Amino acid sequence: MHWAFDLLGATDSCQYGLAADPITSKPGYKQECASHPTQIRFHNHISALPLLSLQKEAVFKGGLRGVMIVRDPFEMVASAYCYHHRGAEPGSSAAPANITEIEPEEGVPIMAASMLEVVRWMTSAYVVAKPDVLVVRFEKFTKSSKDFDNTVREILNFVFRNEITEKQKQQILNATAVEDVNRGLEGFSELPGANLGYNHTNDEEDMAVARKALHLIPDDMLAEYQQHRKVLGYGA
Repeated sequence: MHWAFDLLGATDSCQYGLAADPITSKPGYKQECASHPTQIRFHNHISALPLLSLQKEAVFKGGLRGVMIVRDPFEMVASAYCYHHRGAEPGSSAAPANITEIEPEEGVPIMAASMLEVVRWMTSAYVVAKPDVLVVRFEKFTKSSKDFDNTVREILNFVFRNEITEKQKQQILNATAVEDVNRGLEGFSELPGANLGYNHTNDEEDMAVARKALHLIPDDMLAEYQQHRKVLGYGA
């Protein structure tokens, strides 16, 4: 969406909490939605209650069109372990300080405990998302370039409908191609200095090793993860 709003000239946006980067590129622009409620809003890790509140507010403001991404919770745990284990975001509250020294057999269950609240939020938002919010899957973005393009176009059609031209949609699609991991281009995740020099793409071999440790998650927590996966459409 960052590419779309920039190409369309949108600058006025807000976010819930100021931890993440703004969704529009006006230099130095960070506004909290509580004090600066704009039409373009970004929420990192949204859950059911704030989404329901947005839906209620939007009834009196012409409606809500939102997009949220879901991902297989098991993949989120494995990815979080790999990301922090290689030293990304040192000092993050999401991982223990010595995560770079912890092997997957111990580290994956630790990250499962850390990620559980985020997964709960994601699942609760997913349940109440439709019809105002389009749910797209992370896996569709990464499966192939064709799936990436189709997913971006699905988002553009949902959010903008016929309010922008097909030419504008194609321009946005062309611009977002740099975010496609299958094209090997350098998008926002690869910008020098972004994320303290660490991108959000993990080595597949490291991911495979982390996945093998998922069964070591404590049984009660593992059962909850399985339930979240079922609700989200991953696994039986």
